[in-house]
Amino acid sequence: MRFLIEEKAIKIISIFICLIFVVNCEVKRDSIGGSDDLVVLAAKEDREQIESLLSIVFNDTLLTPEPESFYKVKFSDPVNYQALKTQTNLIIASIGDFELNPATKLVKNLLGTKKFNETLEGDPVILSQDQFAKNQLFMIVSGSDSDSIEEYFLENGEWIKSQFNANFDKKQSQYLLEAQHQEDKESMLLESYGWNINLPWGWEMIRNEAASNFVWIGQEMPFRWLAIYWREGNHFSKETAVELANNFPEEYFKSIQYNSDFLAIDWVDDYMEDAAYKVSGLWESIEGAKGGPFQGHLFYDDESDRTFYITYLVYNPGGKKAFYIRQMDLIARTFRVK
Repeated sequence: MRFLIEEKAIKIISIFICLIFVVNCEVKRDSIGGSDDLVVLAAKEDREQIESLLSIVFNDTLLTPEPESFYKVKFSDPVNYQALKTQTNLIIASIGDFELNPATKLVKNLLGTKKFNETLEGDPVILSQDQFAKNQLFMIVSGSDSDSIEEYFLENGEWIKSQFNANFDKKQSQYLLEAQHQEDKESMLLESYGWNINLPWGWEMIRNEAASNFVWIGQEMPFRWLAIYWREGNHFSKETAVELANNFPEEYFKSIQYNSDFLAIDWVDDYMEDAAYKVSGLWESIEGAKGGPFQGHLFYDDESDRTFYITYLVYNPGGKKAFYIRQMDLIARTFRVK
């Protein structure tokens, strides 16, 4: 009898230990919410000021033709913290030390009084990755006043933005590039042309013209086009970039052109670890009232002695455009010459 009791006790203890192990070692789930959404928990009276401060960091926009921010700020009440704690980009923002401020109270509860006081006297920003979920960036903004937060953002804003941009790329890459893709078509491009590019599931081959050195892929809902064009030899110059800006869309897409009033050609020294000319602006339909943003990069590959132009555009009236341009940039950067 004693042996049976002891054996039963051992089983109960074992089950208890297993439960502790599961609770403490539970694998974090993936973060939820848009990769381009900034969910900000802040008191209502602080929101206008906080939005202005955040615009110092998150200041990138895309001409669509109206400027569209790469990130959208979405405010919520601090009382919703438990429901929103696994958002992809979660920010808790507090200004000053006021007991009635719900964001201040939340920051104090999370950090403890000592650490909270350190944010008032020193660096007002704490940034951590995967705090409550995988692929999450969690940021606390807590300063004694708006001036101290502004000063910190002006000095460190580029670094903070780079962390959010990297997290956007990481999460979208898992969705676009690491999930199932069209290996048969990728292999065909490699065998035919000596280069390949990641083709996410659902993207179609619209045109494949070996004689013209032109490949065009796309997807609907919303409409997205991505094209690869190349020339033998070294044609990497601003003159070539200008030529492509003037002639490429009408010659190869046939139905569209770049709007010369919103055209930019810029030198980029870190495109896929090399130099490139970036051609960007607005495209427009030749016959109808359609248009949207586009981007393209002209670069030279010395091993194959070929000059490439990769360009992509989106048509999504009334919907997101910057988000899809960033997605297509990720696809374009998978381009490799073998």
